[in-house]
Amino acid sequence: MQPESRPMSYSRSELTKLVMPHMQNVLGNLFGGELMSMVDQAAAVAAIRHAGGPVVTAVIDRVEFREPIPIGALVTCTGTVDFVGNTSMHITVEVYSEKVSTGERRHTNTAHVIFVAIDADGKPMRVPRLVAETPEEQARYEAAEKHRAGGRRP
Repeated sequence: MQPESRPMSYSRSELTKLVMPHMQNVLGNLFGGELMSMVDQAAAVAAIRHAGGPVVTAVIDRVEFREPIPIGALVTCTGTVDFVGNTSMHITVEVYSEKVSTGERRHTNTAHVIFVAIDADGKPMRVPRLVAETPEEQARYEAAEKHRAGGRRP
C-alpha cells in the first residue's frame, strides 16, 4: 500500500559520470544526446522513488544548455520531484560540471521532465501527494505549479 504523501526530500536523486572520449560531439565536448540520457535517468530515479514503482517518461518539456561540458569533467545530474498531479510527476534536473583538478563546479544545464506512474498493466496510476518542507522546496513547488498552469503538459 502506498503512503498518502511523501516529502520532496524522499525522492531526490543524483547521478555522477566521468565524461569519456567516446561521449564527445564533433566539437570535443559532451554530446547533447549523452547528456539527455543522463538527465532522463536521474529524473527516472526521482520519479520511481516518489511513485514507489514503475514510471514512464511522458514529456521532456525543456532543456537549457548553458555551456559546454568538456571531456574529462565529472557531470552530476540532480533530480527533484517539484510537483505532482494525479498520475504525473514534474521533475527538475540540474546538471553540474566539475573540473576534477581544481574542484571548480559549474551549473551547466537545467531540464524539466514529466513522468507518469504506471501499474502492472501499463495504465496510469495515482501517485502520493508531494509535501514541501522547506522554503526552497515551497518555492520549487510553486514555480512548477505555475509552469503547469501556463498550459504545459500534465
